[in-house]
Amino acid sequence: MNAIRAHSAAALVLLGLAACEREAPQPPAPAQADTELTFASMADDAAPAVLPSFTAQHGVKVKTVSYETPEEAVQALRQGETWDLVVLEPQFLPALIAEGLLVEIDYRNVPNAKHVSDDFRDLSYDPGNRYSVPYSFGTTGLVVRTDLVPWVRRWSDLWDPRLAGRIAVREQMRELIAIALLSLGHPSNSEDPRHLDAVLARLIQLGGAAAFVGPEAAEAVPGLLSGHYVVLQGWAEDYRTALAGHPSIAYVLPEEGTLLWYDVFAVPSRSRQPREAERLIDYLLQPEVSARIANANGYASSNAAARLLVDQEVRDDPVVYPPVEQLRRAHFYSPLSPAGEDAYARIWKRFKDSLPKTAGAEPEK
Repeated sequence: MNAIRAHSAAALVLLGLAACEREAPQPPAPAQADTELTFASMADDAAPAVLPSFTAQHGVKVKTVSYETPEEAVQALRQGETWDLVVLEPQFLPALIAEGLLVEIDYRNVPNAKHVSDDFRDLSYDPGNRYSVPYSFGTTGLVVRTDLVPWVRRWSDLWDPRLAGRIAVREQMRELIAIALLSLGHPSNSEDPRHLDAVLARLIQLGGAAAFVGPEAAEAVPGLLSGHYVVLQGWAEDYRTALAGHPSIAYVLPEEGTLLWYDVFAVPSRSRQPREAERLIDYLLQPEVSARIANANGYASSNAAARLLVDQEVRDDPVVYPPVEQLRRAHFYSPLSPAGEDAYARIWKRFKDSLPKTAGAEPEK
C-alpha cells in the first residue's frame, strides 16, 4: 500500500512531467494454452474481477498472490520469488534495478501506457519509466470516529493518553516510521541517527497504546464501527468502507502533512512470461478496466483517460482524488541510502521485539 516521492506535491499535480517515448505496438504472439501468469500485489490491488476478461481475450490464466507489506514484496524478490508481474512502491525501484531484479518494459507490448497521466511519468525513481508503469495513488491519513473523538487532527494525537488502547495501525514500516518522524517535527525520510533514536522511543510508546490490524479494509474497519477503536491509520478504501457503515466517520489529513503514496507495475527479472506480463499491464491500462478497478478498490488511478469513466461518487470524492491545496503539504517517500535501509530495519526489528505478546490482537466479535 505507497509515492512520486522525490518531487513536491504541487509540482506533481500542477506541472506534468515529460512523457516517455513509445514505439508502435507489435502484433502479440499467440499464447500457449497452458500459460499462467503470477500477479503479486497487496490484497486490495489485484482487482480479480477484471482478470477473467483478460484470460478470455488472451488465453492466459492469472494467478493472484498477495503480500502484507511493500517491504515483504521487496524481500520476496530478493529471495528469488518467481512472480511474473508485481505491484511495487517506487521508492524501492532504484535498489531493485541496481540489483538486477527488474527487467525493462517493452512498450511495444504496452500501447495503453499512453493513457497514463503525465504527472506520473519520467520521475526520478525510474527516469523514462524504463522499469515501471504507474498504476494508482493515494494518501495515508487517520480514519476517525468523530462522534467519539472529534478533536483528532494531528499525527501526534496518536500519542495522546486519551487514545491509549483505542488506536489501530498497520504493520507498514516506512509509514509508521514516517508518521513518528512527522509527529516529532522531523523530515519524513530522515536518516539522522538522533532523529531515528527518538523515533524508536516514539514507536515503542505507540506499540503499548495501539493494535496492529490487517491491511484490508474488511479486517480493519469492523473494530472502528463497533467503537473498539476510535482512530485507524488508513487509506481511502478504509474511509469509504467505514462511512458506509457509520455516519460519524471522517478522513483526517493530519496538520503535519499527509503521506502520499503511489504504486507501479513492474516485471521481475525471474518472470517466466515477461511478454505476457506486459500484455497484462496493457490490459489493466485500458481506460474502462482501470475505471473498474478504481470503482472496486476506491483508489485513484494514474490513468488519466480512466478518470472520466470512474463512478462520479468515487471521482468526486476528495478523499480518493485530493484537491491540490491538500497535496501541497504532502510528504513523499524517498529511496533510502543503504545505510538508511539498514538503520530503518534495525529500528523496526527493535520496535517489533518490544511489543507485548498480545499486541495486534483483533477485537472480540
